[in-house]
Amino acid sequence: MNIWMVLHFINKFKMKRIIFLLIFLISQTLIFSQNKEVKKINCDSIYNQKGYSVSLEFDPKDEIILNVLFTFSKKINGKEKIIHQEKLHSQFQNIEFIDFNGDGVKDILIENISDVRSNLTYNLFIVDFKNQKLRKIEGFNEIKNPNYLKEYDLIDCLVMSGRNWTSFYKIEGNKVKDFGYVIKDGEDENGKDLEYDKNYELTLAKILKSEKEKK
Repeated sequence: MNIWMVLHFINKFKMKRIIFLLIFLISQTLIFSQNKEVKKINCDSIYNQKGYSVSLEFDPKDEIILNVLFTFSKKINGKEKIIHQEKLHSQFQNIEFIDFNGDGVKDILIENISDVRSNLTYNLFIVDFKNQKLRKIEGFNEIKNPNYLKEYDLIDCLVMSGRNWTSFYKIEGNKVKDFGYVIKDGEDENGKDLEYDKNYELTLAKILKSEKEKK
């Protein structure tokens, strides 16, 4: 066997290995794409209007960036009509239904992230059946542990930290208004009680007064 035959054999062998490797990678990609996890919730028990559903399609390939496809749809004549669809980041792929604008209709919260102290953030979508759409609230995903105060149409939070704290917010249009108050819990550097409950009530009263004066 001369040198040219040897080289030809080596090149042929390499080509077969390359082709085999490409086929393997393509097949794995197809299998991987088919293994996307889908969480789907039928909303018939959540809303008076029937036929709506929420789904999250989780892509294991995108663990850091936009890793879920959120879809809100309605079944009409046996076919799914997409009302809203958007790629989001969701660390645990959790869905919650809570009214956050006081209209009596439960809105959709898609869990966003959890920090080192398990403070959760969410993307909020206000459900608008009249106009058949969802309204995403900008900046809501920056509020940790959001809690809706239905009596006042406000949002507060209790954030776990070195010193726990609370702030107040309000949904205005498609955005969140931060009132800029931070109420701290516990004791100060000198061991003095920060009187969290008292300051909470005083701050809430101040906000309600300012909101009333705006009307």
